[in-house]
Amino acid sequence: MTRHHRSPLRPALLAATVLAGLLPATALAGGFQIRENSAAGQGLSYAGNASDPRDFSIIFNNPAAMAGLARSGGEAGVSLIMPRSDFDGSGTDALGRPLTGGTDKTTDAIPVPAAYLAFVPEGQPWRAGLAITAPYGLITEYDRDWVGRYTALYSKLETLNVNLAGSWQVTPTLSLGAGLSAQRAEAKLTNAVDFGALLASLRVPGFLPQGADGRAVVEGDDWGFGGNLGLWYQPAPSTRLGLTWRSEIEHNLEGKGRFETPANVRAVLTAANVQAFQPEGGVRADVTTPQTVEAAVSHDIGRLTLHGSVAWTDWSTFEEIRVRFDNPAQPDALDEQFWRDTWFFAVGASMKLDDPAWTLRAGVAYDETPTRDEYRTPRIADGDRVWTSVGASWAPNANLALDFGYTHLFVEDSRVDNATSLGNRISGTFENSADILSLTVRYNF
Repeated sequence: MTRHHRSPLRPALLAATVLAGLLPATALAGGFQIRENSAAGQGLSYAGNASDPRDFSIIFNNPAAMAGLARSGGEAGVSLIMPRSDFDGSGTDALGRPLTGGTDKTTDAIPVPAAYLAFVPEGQPWRAGLAITAPYGLITEYDRDWVGRYTALYSKLETLNVNLAGSWQVTPTLSLGAGLSAQRAEAKLTNAVDFGALLASLRVPGFLPQGADGRAVVEGDDWGFGGNLGLWYQPAPSTRLGLTWRSEIEHNLEGKGRFETPANVRAVLTAANVQAFQPEGGVRADVTTPQTVEAAVSHDIGRLTLHGSVAWTDWSTFEEIRVRFDNPAQPDALDEQFWRDTWFFAVGASMKLDDPAWTLRAGVAYDETPTRDEYRTPRIADGDRVWTSVGASWAPNANLALDFGYTHLFVEDSRVDNATSLGNRISGTFENSADILSLTVRYNF
């Protein structure tokens, strides 16, 4: 009588074990909010962002305040984010041995562009505008052999938001605005896979943890749609109040997932007829960028203007992400995040000099992180941030203006303690900071 032996490489267990750490949702869901859409705003740490129509970025920041624009025009600019990160920590594998590799992290500068067009009809109570911005984004990259490679290697999120907006001056002191957004999101995530630990746990001869590393790659994209509303009120000629709301935007990301496996691992999987870990297959994930609310005030005192802002981001709705694979042998990858709502507070001042061509700015802000200590990963090892900013505008004539902004971010040290289901563990502290340079060119028609 012939006896049939079941393969020792339980396919479902294999897939669930490796994929559990593949998709930290911080990257896919746009967990890093980008405020950088204006050099003039940069110089104020974005204080008064919804109340002061200082430039055409008000089209995105509060469409109602377009009522304060005097002329049609266009604006284009770029912000260069220059992060720095140092990791102090170590890791162990499933046998308790130290994880090999360094602690270096790539910190290349990240450009963030923005562009605006405003139409201001003479003598009319309405305005229209178009804003092209990148409100969410992330790039983190580690060396392929770094100590935390089984948790994260490369994380990239890029968004392009096209916002068509309009405003209506209801009374001489009150204006309302609204906009529609089309947002494209593209994401790519990678991490190393410890196939050596996986096969060793299943008692396949010749394999040990850290002895047969592969790589998992997931990438996808989608268009999503949302809206925004704004209110702008001037109780006195020297005082401006702004209130704005921006909706969440749902993204149904679709793309490809692939596994890069060493030849000896692929041979074992093929011999055991394991259908998981195919070189390439389709993936899907539903993610949502959060709604936001911001209130702001700007008040003139002679040539000095004081600004303040408070903003709320609804990150608490972001509890998990589930990635579904077209390959039926590969179960869903579930990653819990349980982010919290965040607050942003900013104050600043702008001063017009005796030379009317020049305006100087300065501001500070406090910016909370949505991450929690128990769920934080190296993909976004973020902490609460303090902004300190300075800036200036130069308008050599009535049509042309150049804005400059600089910010230094002081970031609270962030602790990570992550363990994979294969027994790899990384623990340590990230020391982060960043500098941001912004330049905008504005032209009035």
